Amino acid sequence: MLAHALLAEQCGCSLIGNLLGDFVRGPPPQHYPAAWQNGIRLHRRIDGFVDRHAASARSVARLPAGQRRWARVALDVYYDHLLACDWARYSSLPLAQFAAGVYAALDQHGAALPPNLARFAGFMASRDLLAGYREPEVIAEVLMRMAGRVRRPNTLAAVFPDLTTARDGIALDFAQLFPATLAFARREVTARAVQPAG
Repeated sequence: MLAHALLAEQCGCSLIGNLLGDFVRGPPPQHYPAAWQNGIRLHRRIDGFVDRHAASARSVARLPAGQRRWARVALDVYYDHLLACDWARYSSLPLAQFAAGVYAALDQHGAALPPNLARFAGFMASRDLLAGYREPEVIAEVLMRMAGRVRRPNTLAAVFPDLTTARDGIALDFAQLFPATLAFARREVTARAVQPAG
């Protein structure tokens, strides 16, 4: 979530729309503002780009075979941890200030958000979760919570030690992946901004 928020800010796309991408299934709801709909679509294209990128595949391969089925879900969270830990490399705005801006934007639009995002936004702000991503124990807790919400059997609750063991290699992957993803997002926003209507 932290990476999607920063990508939205740095490529000039809707923050709310990008964050909605994890909370809306199917086509973007037509009653949402166009910017939100475009943000949802961009979020999904970013996810596809990350999944196909060689650096992401290397990160998956760094985990034990038994963890790989759920590796991309776990890495999505762990990449946020690496981003938070090395925040000044990617943003001139202090992480605490950026996080507060995200919470404020979600609160401002709370009545229009789907209930699952509205609930998570409140929890996220109350725990200052985005800034908390710097702390390993917060990441371990997030993965545990995710494991409990997934209805299928999964390995998310047990993956954190393996992520920690592979941290240096995954950090190298992320240092290549994030700038490439930002460049991709900016190209996507630019390409769609200049397309004729219709």
